[in-house]
Amino acid sequence: MTEFHPLSIHGNNKSYAARWRLVGETLEWEVNGKTHCIESDYDLATKVGKFIRTLGRQILHDDVTLKACLTCQHFQMSGMARDMGRGQRGVCGLHQIGVEICHLCDDYSECETKS
Repeated sequence: MTEFHPLSIHGNNKSYAARWRLVGETLEWEVNGKTHCIESDYDLATKVGKFIRTLGRQILHDDVTLKACLTCQHFQMSGMARDMGRGQRGVCGLHQIGVEICHLCDDYSECETKS
């Protein structure tokens, strides 16, 4: 079974206990002890953006943000990479390596236009 990794979700003056793992085409997020499954449907990056809004509004009742490669200004994902990788991976422009969309490194820099 795939190991869980830390997931950084923040709300209004609060951080949530969370972790993630990718199991085949399904991204599993465990937030405050509850597991939520996000199906890839060939574009996981878009699905995560939609799910973070649902998570905040309907489940946590908080204005939440995700701190991860997907929302970092250094993250890049071409259309071809999105299609071939089903939206699960992109490239870190700073470190010049492939990264999972939920990964978070020490050099994270929030990008206002991604969420």
